[in-house]
Amino acid sequence: MTPDVDGMWFQLEVDDPAGGAPYGQYHRENDVVWAEFYAGGTLRSGRLVGRLRADGSFDASYCLLTETGELISGACHSIPEFDAQGNIVISDHFERADGTSGVSRIRQIPGPLREAS
Repeated sequence: MTPDVDGMWFQLEVDDPAGGAPYGQYHRENDVVWAEFYAGGTLRSGRLVGRLRADGSFDASYCLLTETGELISGACHSIPEFDAQGNIVISDHFERADGTSGVSRIRQIPGPLREAS
């Protein structure tokens, strides 16, 4: 069974939880996936929009605004999976416009920390 991210809240996994981590809400309608990201860590705001693949993964573009005013943009291939507790974890294989790349993990969190705008 493929996880459905629609309406789910997620938070970026970070090495230093005391520093806070960005969180956001994902949405899906048919093959369109989008998300709004809120403050946490060094992030002020961000948006993502993409297209769902038949296997449940999705390809997306994103733009982020940091606390220092830096704009970060890029693309990602996101793979949602269930963890052992039944929560969704998304592995984001990203490549930024500046050429840096990597994999980040975003974990489902219980209930909203902030109401969607």
